[in-house]
Amino acid sequence: MTKNIEIVLSPALYPYYHKCGTVVLIDVLRCTSTITTALAHGALSAETFGTPQSVFEAKKSDNDYIFVGEQNGIIIPGFDYNNSPVAMTPQNISNRKLVFVTTNGTYMRSLITDAERVYAGCFLNCKALADRLINEFEDVQLICSGGRNKPNIEDSLFAGMLADRLVSSGKFSFNSVSVMMSMLLYNNAKDDLKQYALSHSKYLFDLYNLNMDYRADLDFSFNIDKFGIVPEEENPYIFVLKK
Repeated sequence: MTKNIEIVLSPALYPYYHKCGTVVLIDVLRCTSTITTALAHGALSAETFGTPQSVFEAKKSDNDYIFVGEQNGIIIPGFDYNNSPVAMTPQNISNRKLVFVTTNGTYMRSLITDAERVYAGCFLNCKALADRLINEFEDVQLICSGGRNKPNIEDSLFAGMLADRLVSSGKFSFNSVSVMMSMLLYNNAKDDLKQYALSHSKYLFDLYNLNMDYRADLDFSFNIDKFGIVPEEENPYIFVLKK
């Protein structure tokens, strides 16, 4: 019996789907890429919060934490780092606990309910994540954070790429139009995913050409299979690398 894949293309669509025990949180630019890089470079954990207010209330007096995040692309006042995978160097975050607030990714995570397993997915860890899902025995829901409740091209491309790898394994099937659309998008773009995204999203194109810091983050985030790790929630909202 094959397992089923669903793809949720934006937070606004999430309430219309049946809940699934295994979910993959996707926010390629930049939350899940930043979490993956941080854990690959030695961070102890990455805890997500829906709003800056909630993280300050929970952690403002705790000096053990490094604050990472943005709202509308701008670092949150009082935070240590922007939501930047390039900033997640071993020198900056190794052996530290991180807290995250981002415009789309951690907001999407705050909406997810009833999941038994939550993974973070991005181009950087696609193979490791696909291998994990193939070797498990559950249906999977790929949940895209999108942008301001709308689908975006980078998350849809990654969801299509991951779905394509899962279906190619022979262990997964689908009956969802969103999966078919995402796989078609990926297969149309796979020769140069980054260039395809920039060519088909004016928003990304403008950011890439006007903001050098964002350009570095985007260039980094489109590295495929750079890290052989799978961020997984150990407790709700707290991503770690389980041994």
